[in-house]
Amino acid sequence: MLFTTELLNGLERNEPLKKAYASQGSFGQNKLIALPIVIAFLSAFMAYSLYGISKTDPSYFIYVVISIVIVVVCILAVVMMQVRAKKNILANLDVVKACLAKKIYGNDQTQVYYSIYALGKMRHDAAFLESIADKIFNIEAEPDKQLRSKINKLFQANLEGMNAAPVLLPVEFTFGEQVYKKEFTLSALDPQMKENIQQNSDQFIVLSFHSGSAILLRNIP
Repeated sequence: MLFTTELLNGLERNEPLKKAYASQGSFGQNKLIALPIVIAFLSAFMAYSLYGISKTDPSYFIYVVISIVIVVVCILAVVMMQVRAKKNILANLDVVKACLAKKIYGNDQTQVYYSIYALGKMRHDAAFLESIADKIFNIEAEPDKQLRSKINKLFQANLEGMNAAPVLLPVEFTFGEQVYKKEFTLSALDPQMKENIQQNSDQFIVLSFHSGSAILLRNIP
């Protein structure tokens, strides 16, 4: 199956599809969610550390309890923030875009890949995406040393993991268009979708809920 403009436009009009991915798409919408997560982690570590001490000095037990309470409060805060984020996504499904993405570099064993995708008017343009990929593959031909260094750093061989946030490529490198780099894992895709990706020259489809979130489309409805 070819990922045509007609197909992508149809996906963008498919509200049930976008609703099905809303929970995933809401992650990263509220940057402040990192704060309670960090506090919860530190408090959990504190509770673990103080618990051993409290066995010999009971006066420390109150601090263990306080740390546990903080962890619980932080977890509740994260849940509430995530619920609000999902509610906001569901109220604005019309802004969710279906975008072509392109594998750049990666690990064929783990099937985790640095990939790029475009937002804006070029999000369905396979030829445009290929042109940016070609510039990355031939980055040594880039005359701007500073730009060449930025691209090399973005695509250096140290995959960060699935939760790495999308990074905007320098617009002077992408003809003024918004093109993002993100890591995706393709191992969970069904065989048919993997075959589709091969047929589309290593291009696949993501749903972009906001600039900080692009979700891999697992199958074509």
